[in-house]
Amino acid sequence: MRLRKLVAAAVPLPALLGLAVAVPAAAATEPLVTLADSAAPLVNSARTGDVGAAQQITAALSLKLHNQQALERFLAEVQNPASPQYHHFLTPAQFNAEFGPTQADVDKAVSFLGKAGATGIEVSGNRQAVTFHGSAAQLEAAFHTRIGNYHDTVSGRNFFANDSAPTVSANVSGVVANVVGLDDHAVRTHSSQASKAQPNVVKSVTPPILKTAYGTSGLSATGSGVKVGFVEFDGYKKANVTKYDSTYGLSAGSVTTVPVSGANYDSSPGDGEIEVELDIEVVHALAAAANDYVYEAPNSSAGELAMYQKIASDHTVNVVSISWGACESAEGSSAAKSVSNAIATGTAEGISYFAAAGDDGTTDCYRQTGSTAKAVDFPASSPNVTGVGGTQLTVTSSNAYSSEKAWNDGASNGSTGGGISTVFTAPSWQSTQSTTNRKVPDVSADAASGSGYYIYTAGSWETVWGTSGAAPLWAAFATLQNQVHGGGLGNLNPKFYSIGNGSSYGTGFHDVTTGNNTLHGTTGFTAGTGYDQVTGWGSFKGSGLSGLIG
Repeated sequence: MRLRKLVAAAVPLPALLGLAVAVPAAAATEPLVTLADSAAPLVNSARTGDVGAAQQITAALSLKLHNQQALERFLAEVQNPASPQYHHFLTPAQFNAEFGPTQADVDKAVSFLGKAGATGIEVSGNRQAVTFHGSAAQLEAAFHTRIGNYHDTVSGRNFFANDSAPTVSANVSGVVANVVGLDDHAVRTHSSQASKAQPNVVKSVTPPILKTAYGTSGLSATGSGVKVGFVEFDGYKKANVTKYDSTYGLSAGSVTTVPVSGANYDSSPGDGEIEVELDIEVVHALAAAANDYVYEAPNSSAGELAMYQKIASDHTVNVVSISWGACESAEGSSAAKSVSNAIATGTAEGISYFAAAGDDGTTDCYRQTGSTAKAVDFPASSPNVTGVGGTQLTVTSSNAYSSEKAWNDGASNGSTGGGISTVFTAPSWQSTQSTTNRKVPDVSADAASGSGYYIYTAGSWETVWGTSGAAPLWAAFATLQNQVHGGGLGNLNPKFYSIGNGSSYGTGFHDVTTGNNTLHGTTGFTAGTGYDQVTGWGSFKGSGLSGLIG
């Protein structure tokens, strides 16, 4: 399941010139600052007219963090075993006091929105996001840009978007980093593929296979006492999860839905039901006793941001599994950076995030725009997220680990995502990979159609594959580690890279050295010894990696 966003492309210059005279004018004495990251990615699009002035739009302001450099230092020190700050994570109140927007910042943003005529103003618990509603005319006046109707020439989809980068007064720009939601070009669909093949036809993986092959059977942990969060844009039926648990004799913890911005899809799940149930059931395969919190948000940029901010401000969960994403250019810089700040907040509080790296090799935008240009998936590319790639797992007749290769089933079934971010610079722990920008994935696990996950969803048994299964598997392993080590572990990437670059690499990881992620005619990367942009450091050896974490 991937959160998909359609991008549209630049409006021809003559069209922009024609629109310029219609942009609401600011007072001559009011200095304006452009929110450059908030420009809509208008690629492959044609403007078809103005949005109706009365059309209601839900958007959000992302407020600036304070002491950003100090935050980066803290995030490094809290994962440095030699530092006195090692694993001394912050409470939400401590984070807000040191790094969060002040109440005065919030008041300034809310006042700006109030003067613009916005309604339904809702401030996130950590004061980092302000969600609001307004008419198109009100938002055009507030952000000094027209909002037009567009037609995407690749997908054939119609959407609305701001014609130019929004601007605000210099006073407001001092507290506002970005605005998200001035467009609805995001389309969230699921790419997880399924078949009804029985386990003896396709070597589907089940809890006994996963526990044995990935070496977690020897851990004296079940996930008890740990809370797992799930990022979802659709609903699920508890009866399906219960059927999975009872079939495999799993003693499961509670499953609770957490509505965000009023969203709750459980009474009538849509096409994404298979993803939500896949995520929960894969975590149960290794760590059933954990308590699950399923965050469900509206399928919008504002909804997405509100969900990640709520996860951080609630500080309920210890681990987060993310199987919805978008290629970075589709996500847009404003949304990506805003969500990444929310994730950094959760990381500082000790939350561990795991996200699917995508199912289109190095061409992550392919299913959204038809582009074969190299691109990576967000939020897997966020520096505070562990990006999870895919492999094909082979086991022995006794379910023991035999081998793995990079997942590449071709264009029909997909391939593990990987590549280099165009939005985020390389974090310090990735410096040995000789790159100035963030590389993904970091790790990997089973994701191939030939070794798919056998789950119960929408009233029947299905074999499902994709990195959407690999991400919750790693989240499940992290859940076990929270129990083993007695608390939150935060961003595990510094630990993974330290192990990978050290003498204990073979103790903690299965190094996947064969295969590639070439897809859609674009040459990708080739797996090899050590780290690569196909499978990262590889998959976990449960007991071995557990002994190296702490």
